[in-house]
Amino acid sequence: MSRRKTVTLELAASSERKRSIRDFRRQCYSLMGRTDLLQEEGAGGHVQQRLDDELHLIEARLGDETVGTIRWGTYISVAGDDQYADSIIQNKTGLPNSEPESFSRTDRLIIHPKYRRGTVLIGMARFCLRLAIEAGSQFDLCWSEKPLTRVYQRLGYSVLPQRLVNARSVTLYPQILNIQQFAERWSARTAVRQQSLATHQFDQNQLSTSC
Repeated sequence: MSRRKTVTLELAASSERKRSIRDFRRQCYSLMGRTDLLQEEGAGGHVQQRLDDELHLIEARLGDETVGTIRWGTYISVAGDDQYADSIIQNKTGLPNSEPESFSRTDRLIIHPKYRRGTVLIGMARFCLRLAIEAGSQFDLCWSEKPLTRVYQRLGYSVLPQRLVNARSVTLYPQILNIQQFAERWSARTAVRQQSLATHQFDQNQLSTSC
């Protein structure tokens, strides 16, 4: 019988944990050969560090090992400083409204290459959406390269007709999720509203069957 693994999802509550998350991101980008993202996180990464300070960083751990991270927050908290979210809101195409207070935003979703089965990655996204429910957001925005859109679609995101271009001239696909529809879909299965928003644990095997 295989040993069951418990994944802990936790908000980074200290500068030390945030530094650890940034180190983890750089490690993963290096393993992936993503020099563009390494440059964003490097010496000239003051924009990303400012967003890290203004937004919530969520960490997924198996025991003491960090296996994934994600960044979430309300759009209004970083409006004017968040290049991609600003572009989506200003473009307006496909959005139900353009009121900044209606939106949260999710990015920097990354999982260590050893754990790319999708369960940890989807669990982190769901953790962010629980925060969005608590914050009263109506819609969550994200953007990703095309392969990752399938992960978000499993949660109920829809691809917007807009397109973004990153520093490598790679097309990014903006996506949107109706928070209320997410709550109705997942609350009965994952106790979205009742569980602690500071720390959450799930069984990796159970999650793989429920997503």
